Amino acid sequence: MKMNLYSNESSNPKFNAQRNLSGRTHYVDDDTLKFHRSRVLSSRCTDGGLLFAIVTSDGLNYENTRRGYRFAIFDVFGTILERPTLYEAYRTSAQATKAMWAVLNTIDAKAVTMAGIENARLSLERDLHELALAVERVTTKAKAA
Repeated sequence: MKMNLYSNESSNPKFNAQRNLSGRTHYVDDDTLKFHRSRVLSSRCTDGGLLFAIVTSDGLNYENTRRGYRFAIFDVFGTILERPTLYEAYRTSAQATKAMWAVLNTIDAKAVTMAGIENARLSLERDLHELALAVERVTTKAKAA
């Protein structure tokens, strides 16, 4: 598994978000955006590529008669660090963008990334240990047969 830092891939916000978040989260996949009646209005990498942030216009009800604006901030693994609920959606994209920057300015991107790396390391070690045990069980059964 190769991890990359985020980078600006395009001036098109949706394409930029999809390129950066592909393989990390389904948040901006076409089907997800369509289901939630969402549009990506802006997207950017921050903190040297350790964080990625988007602002979206979202349907606030099933009939899509009301819309609101929200932001989402992702760590390098695609985990959402902060996102308002639909009930907390802003009335304008400018309000959502301002709130996004206020939150981004409080996040210690290096600390978040290092904690994510340690979590990924422990998870991978657990998975590899379980795989080794499965290989032992299979080879022990094969020898016994």
